[in-house]
Amino acid sequence: MKKLVLLMAGLMILAASSVSAKRLPTAAAKLPEAFKNKIEKSIDYPQQAVKNGLEGDVWLKVCVNEESRVKIIDLSATHPELGEHVKKELGSLYVNNPGCMAGETFYVKIRFTVTNL
Repeated sequence: MKKLVLLMAGLMILAASSVSAKRLPTAAAKLPEAFKNKIEKSIDYPQQAVKNGLEGDVWLKVCVNEESRVKIIDLSATHPELGEHVKKELGSLYVNNPGCMAGETFYVKIRFTVTNL
């Protein structure tokens, strides 16, 4: 019984540390205004999430590659549905004159709240 309790405690600690390690900071290099505007205009609230009253945050680490496409380096979301939606929306986004060097990374937080519709 003690071994089972210790094993479960270990798994809980491991799970908690892996989730918190994936959380991205909300502040990093200042995101250029043109790049920020392009991202904000490109992502709509997922309709299924609206129907279900789903709210949450998506944290991204992104850069613009040499072809001026947004590349997601890391992503963490409070709900997988929101994270998948952001991946889909940004996956083919082209940013003309993003105001940053190719490969420069930025942290972005996208908040989905039903009251903001």
